[in-house]
Amino acid sequence: METIYLTFLIVGLFSILLGALAALRPRGLTFWEQRLCWRLGLISESKPTKPVKGEKFILERLLGCLLLIFGIAAIYYLPIKLSLQLGSGKSFTLALGSAAKMGNFEQLPSAPPDSVAANGLHIIRAGYGAGNTWLDVSKKIREKVQENALSIKASNEIAGDPLFGKAKILRVEYVLDGELKTAEVQEGQWLHIPSDVELHPEVQTVQTQEQLLALLKQCPAEVGLFGKNLRTGETIEYRADQPACLASIVKIFVLLEVMRQADAGALELSESITIKREDEKEICTISEALDKMIGVSDNEATTVLAARVGWDRVNALPSELGISGLSEKILPEPGVLGKVLAKRVYNKNKLCSLDNLLPQHGTARGIVQYFELLNSGRLLSESVSRNVLAVFDRNPKNFAPGATPTGFKSGGKGGSCAWIRPGRPPYNMVGWGLLIRNENSAVALCLWCEWFPEEMSEELKRKWCLTLSESIVNILLKQGSTEATQRNQGRPEKHGARSETVREAS
Repeated sequence: METIYLTFLIVGLFSILLGALAALRPRGLTFWEQRLCWRLGLISESKPTKPVKGEKFILERLLGCLLLIFGIAAIYYLPIKLSLQLGSGKSFTLALGSAAKMGNFEQLPSAPPDSVAANGLHIIRAGYGAGNTWLDVSKKIREKVQENALSIKASNEIAGDPLFGKAKILRVEYVLDGELKTAEVQEGQWLHIPSDVELHPEVQTVQTQEQLLALLKQCPAEVGLFGKNLRTGETIEYRADQPACLASIVKIFVLLEVMRQADAGALELSESITIKREDEKEICTISEALDKMIGVSDNEATTVLAARVGWDRVNALPSELGISGLSEKILPEPGVLGKVLAKRVYNKNKLCSLDNLLPQHGTARGIVQYFELLNSGRLLSESVSRNVLAVFDRNPKNFAPGATPTGFKSGGKGGSCAWIRPGRPPYNMVGWGLLIRNENSAVALCLWCEWFPEEMSEELKRKWCLTLSESIVNILLKQGSTEATQRNQGRPEKHGARSETVREAS
């Protein structure tokens, strides 16, 4: 590795030398260079009016400037330290003291845990890198500790880039109030010690509408939700008709179109398809690709499946099913969503316009309509619904773990995305559509959260979403249970479904 660093150093120095010679060679200025210097006020002669006949722009200067910039950048971004030492025999030795430590994280120098105080936060060691190449950033991390707490973003700004072009990890081993722990985050994420989940004990599952409203007021993100007890018809909603980015949730429509065409005999689930990835091609069956799409949200598998059944057929499904509140381009072709999110980060309003359904955007109510049709066997047909449910059942989603009763199946699709533009608030979204059911009862819900603060960890974002999701299930199943109890006790049955809307008093 140090040979590579030294090679880059030599190349950088050589580029600077060549660049300086080419850019600064003592030649007469060309017409265009004179004109530029005159505009910048660097020469006082009169404005040049005509280029010299046959004169050409000196390309050597442009090349020289590029070499100069490359050389400076190559040296500036090298994660090395150079020192000139006087060795034995009065000879000079150029020592390469790389800041990137070779070996595992455990090989980084550390402070003995038993040497630190019992109280407070103490950094034992910290590394930034991956595999067998780590930067020792212990000193930098210790400098960031304030009042026994640490908040830092994992990035090359900490101490350089030990692995150019590769994803890195910030890992910190520490002692907090006498307990030895290790925390790590991916490059681009924030590390909080104590964790921001521990710092927010108020994020707890609730049991009533009033408590849910109070919880929504505390949530630092923009939230929309809709839930429905499919047996009793009772609903709970908050911004249920507010459009938001649905990210990978929309893959449920690809699944539906595949099953529709399989049911019609237009394709076989055992048919082989090729999934193209960055550096390889993967051959699998359509059934296996569906599991990749729903189970692990494989984007490449989704693209291949959508191309196989037709993008236009997937996008026609919401209208065909009579589902409102979803974009006409519920699954745009690759690249479209990025352009949409790029515009959103420059918009002054965080929430989308109610009359402008952007590509891959929709409402929580619209997604719940899909799952309601699915549960009743009316998602195109009973056989198609049964086959769609089979894929969800073999790829379960535990999006309300603390509220899902034993014996209930939990299936659906989650989604998340992030979009960053310099100088603008970073956009992010986390959410899901979910169907929880057994033989006697079912609850469908959709929840989305947009614009969480940049410094919030992925763990706390997910905790917020899980807490809201569990609260919806708690409230709806409790309502359904109460009604069932009343019926069993011989009380008069209420006519019509009751709709609960979580709103602030006007």
